[in-house]
Amino acid sequence: MATLGKAQGIFDLENSDMCVGSFLSKKDIKSFMGVNDSDLNCLKFKNIEGLEVIDERKLEKAWKKGDITNAPERNRRSLDELILKSIFHKALPDCIIETQVPVKIKKTLYVDFKITYEGKSKFIEFDGPYHFVPFRNDRPIEHPFNKKKMIEDKEGIEVVNWAYWVQRCEVNLQVLFGKNTKGYGALFSTNIHFGDFVFENSAEIIETINSRFNLDRDGYGYFYGPNTAGRNNREHPLIEKIRSGKKPIETILPKGFIDKEKWLPNQLKFQK
Repeated sequence: MATLGKAQGIFDLENSDMCVGSFLSKKDIKSFMGVNDSDLNCLKFKNIEGLEVIDERKLEKAWKKGDITNAPERNRRSLDELILKSIFHKALPDCIIETQVPVKIKKTLYVDFKITYEGKSKFIEFDGPYHFVPFRNDRPIEHPFNKKKMIEDKEGIEVVNWAYWVQRCEVNLQVLFGKNTKGYGALFSTNIHFGDFVFENSAEIIETINSRFNLDRDGYGYFYGPNTAGRNNREHPLIEKIRSGKKPIETILPKGFIDKEKWLPNQLKFQK
């Protein structure tokens, strides 16, 4: 199963708290990849709202194939990690960012980021959908907190799981470093949903991750849009599929949930 569905919404690096989406502008791509216009000639951009944009799936594919001249080496990194690095620089301009940091335990483990700010350090591990749903049915999946515990025990530094539903935005990093505010969660095009997660305590896992970013805004239904929590975010296509009976409401509900209303967007709270 592809992890992302049809692209919608336009991400904006200059306003990442408010602008949510999977279309990326040429301007932002040049910024987080460190390339210029000619390096991106291999890509076919479209014009949306006066901006040259491209579906992030197409960008990731071109990067993986090596089609983008002068693009940074992948080195185990995802496109999400490149975007997050740029967001981190904007959120905390004086922070020190290390990427793919090796930690030697029985074998060498790599952590996506080590962020040091005002003398305090945190590891951040980006967890895509396949940390919660197996890539192949016959392949076992490791609990997402196992790596966290091993590295914390070895290094004495907090490891934060930045899961794919934690919005790519500045305020979420600021929350991790002590800002007293709410963070944001966002789901706008993923094909892998909370109800698909394999762990029997999936609700507890999700809530543990959410609490670290202070994502609860009278529940998590606002993740699905549209235009929730003052943002420019589209409604996830899953919502219409549930309304029309093409998908069961259980698709949104993780194993082990207690309060159903906490997980549902307002559009579905009266759905039977």
